[in-house]
Amino acid sequence: MFRRTQKKSKPTAYVITEAEAPEDHGPSFHVRARSGRARQAERAKTRIMMCAVVFVFVFAALGVRLAFVSFGAITPTAKIASLQLDDALRPELVDRNGALLATDLPVIALEIAGGDVWDAHEAARKIAGILPDIDAGALEQKLSEGRYVEVRADLTPAEREAAFSLGLPGVRFAARSKRFYPQADLAAHVIGHGEPGRGGVMGLEKAANAWRGEGQLVASIDIRVQQILEDELAASMEKFSAVAAWGGVMDVATGEIIALASLPDFDPNAPGAAPADFRRNRATYDRYELGSAFKTFTAAAAIESGVASEASPYDARTAIQVADRRISDFHGENRILTLSEVVQYSSNIGIVRVAGELGVDRQKAFLEQLGMFRALPIELAENRPPQLPARWGPVEAATISFGHGISVTPLHLLTAFAAVINGGRFHNPTFIAATAPPAAREVFSNDTSVVMRRILRRVVTDGTATYAEVPGYFPIGKTATADKPSASGGYNRNTRIASFVGAIPGYAPRYAILVSFDEPQPLKETYGYATAGWNAAPAFARIAARAAPILGLAPVNEAVALSAFVTGETERVREARLSDPQMEQRQ
Repeated sequence: MFRRTQKKSKPTAYVITEAEAPEDHGPSFHVRARSGRARQAERAKTRIMMCAVVFVFVFAALGVRLAFVSFGAITPTAKIASLQLDDALRPELVDRNGALLATDLPVIALEIAGGDVWDAHEAARKIAGILPDIDAGALEQKLSEGRYVEVRADLTPAEREAAFSLGLPGVRFAARSKRFYPQADLAAHVIGHGEPGRGGVMGLEKAANAWRGEGQLVASIDIRVQQILEDELAASMEKFSAVAAWGGVMDVATGEIIALASLPDFDPNAPGAAPADFRRNRATYDRYELGSAFKTFTAAAAIESGVASEASPYDARTAIQVADRRISDFHGENRILTLSEVVQYSSNIGIVRVAGELGVDRQKAFLEQLGMFRALPIELAENRPPQLPARWGPVEAATISFGHGISVTPLHLLTAFAAVINGGRFHNPTFIAATAPPAAREVFSNDTSVVMRRILRRVVTDGTATYAEVPGYFPIGKTATADKPSASGGYNRNTRIASFVGAIPGYAPRYAILVSFDEPQPLKETYGYATAGWNAAPAFARIAARAAPILGLAPVNEAVALSAFVTGETERVREARLSDPQMEQRQ
């Protein structure tokens, strides 16, 4: 039963609580009475506790804020507008398959306001203690002068924690943005690098400064093929003790550069750690006399002009005199050669006779159509126009026919070669992935291109480039070994540039590949030779064999390849035939 415990004059509250009871009797209850005064006291106590909690929270927040202000720490929720960024954010750069090439990462920089430092010696000594690469003496000098010093542009989390724990006055932690290159030195000359306050300064990074597209900037390169190219160039460069090497892989149907390398190279994350010469893009900027690869252009121009055919004969039995120049062959066949054999055996004598029939005007016109008179309109700032002769007479026409007397960039050579073998269309090279069919101009007929593919196949099967063979892909190409000009005039017979430019699959080319070595040395296993057939051609074969499966190229049997070499059924011709049913009837 219930019992009142308070006086009648006071209002009473009852609190009923459940108490334990024997299981057979069910629960029992205790009733506790609470007066109005007790309720008021409890409410007052609750208010006091709430005020205390709020006070503690506010006090803690003020304390944290005071610590942040004192040491310059940045809260994780700081808005990007408050960040002190070195550069405006640039787009991410990715390869054609989405692999990341360059991106912006948030970092924290360590700075010290010298005017706020109490003891410059102590501050410098403690900072050097956690950052061993810092020169304590130099830092102390700057701090003692009251200067504002950026100690490190980007701290690791551990370094930041250590610096914060020092409790030094004047220390600041500034939010920055740093450009990061996850591929390190891979494709360094294509990607380029940036500098604080300047953005990108070379390569696609410089192009990204003015890029106005949305999302990522997609490069044309494939880092898988790029890795293969650089691996093989580096291995051969070391084997033959060359001073430099370069190369490229180009999609002959679009002009896209799938890979491009210049060795020695550098790491874009620390460009200053490498000599300035390593940052020079030899493949797009340097100009060279690239030698006998130009015989390809001379022969194609002669066929297109109708002055020669695949079987036209040329006397290569003795040296030829052009004005005051006597021109001979490196390893002469000493017989009458067909045009195909002139290219196959790389006869200087024979190609000079071809150039004589072609004439200066037509030679110049075709080379201009092949882009040899201007800088290539690529996205990289590192490019230059070819160096043409001041006078273009019979002597110049003769030497240019085999690649001397005209200096071009390696990319000029690769681009022009692609136009010869892809059905005759010239595509401007590009380092940005194509999103639509590119524009092209026709330099040669498809018939001329078919003939040139057969001629260039014989260079590999029976000519100067037998070590360029890749089973199942029937490559085509041309060797080029050019003596380097001497500072005193003429040419130095002991220094040379060895190159091979070719394409796979040879019967229906999809990708053109260039390999070059600067001053390769002869080896015992090459019988004392350092010409392109012994170094550049084998490197081409290894690159092609490794890259072909990645590029989606499957090997074929000899019957399929032979049919394509004879009929000239390239992808472009096949597409045209399929789109025009009457073409097959006409053929």
